[in-house]
Amino acid sequence: MTEQPGMLDVATVNDYLGESMPSFVADGMRVEHLEPDVAVVRLPYVESKLRPGGIIAGPTLMSLTDLAVWVAIFTRRGITPMAVTWDLKINFLRAARGGDVLATARILKLGRQLVYATVEMVVDGRPDEIVAHATVTYALPSAGATT
Repeated sequence: MTEQPGMLDVATVNDYLGESMPSFVADGMRVEHLEPDVAVVRLPYVESKLRPGGIIAGPTLMSLTDLAVWVAIFTRRGITPMAVTWDLKINFLRAARGGDVLATARILKLGRQLVYATVEMVVDGRPDEIVAHATVTYALPSAGATT
């Protein structure tokens, strides 16, 4: 599936993720908002993803981070299946507990081969309390890459 930039909407991206990444959908992750260079992805607060104390586990937040940046790339390049994570650094700032987590990915630089982005995660309803901040670099596929 290849979509042209500017033609994507939230429903199209969520449908694509359901087809290509069913594990994310099974975890309840879904795209909430798209605009050029920005994607907001929601992770529901569910018991199966919690550590003791009702805290969403770090690896789950890392998956959310990765997905949010991948989707942000779609806002500039269209659906890009072969864009892959090159580097991901995350800082956990406070416990993510008590509600869904919203990850907002912002592309800071889109080059020919690499994309650099940041992600801020907050518990829904508490926008001033960042639970994690990440910097992510993605490698873009060369023209015609399919695998």
